[in-house]
Amino acid sequence: MDSVRKFMIYGPSDTLQMFAGSLADKTKPQYHFAHHISETGHVISVFIYEEHRKLINSSTTVTALIKTLSDKIEIDFVITGGRMGFRGSSASSDNIEPLIQDVVYGFIVEFSGRFGLTIQESKTTEDTDADA
Repeated sequence: MDSVRKFMIYGPSDTLQMFAGSLADKTKPQYHFAHHISETGHVISVFIYEEHRKLINSSTTVTALIKTLSDKIEIDFVITGGRMGFRGSSASSDNIEPLIQDVVYGFIVEFSGRFGLTIQESKTTEDTDADA
């Protein structure tokens, strides 16, 4: 099971610069990499989260690729792994804690709303091909 979601967040530069640091503080990723481009001032950050569910013997990996530009943030939100079908159908009801992808997605939406930023989700080409 692979899922790719793309987001664009628009707003003031100072607020956009706080996003990656706030995401790291609130969600505690297993791995965090950042690259600063000194010529343009852009920052590219990669956050990797992994969640293992022992009851159904599955792992889910969430990768958030965040490009912080001067006037917007581009987020590629990729979910891989997990389990589909009969054995994996009870995954959400077996655990009290929310899934890691729901926590990260919730933070993206909540941060945008809290600071009055404009968030847009763009469809990937795979989604548009499936709808046709």
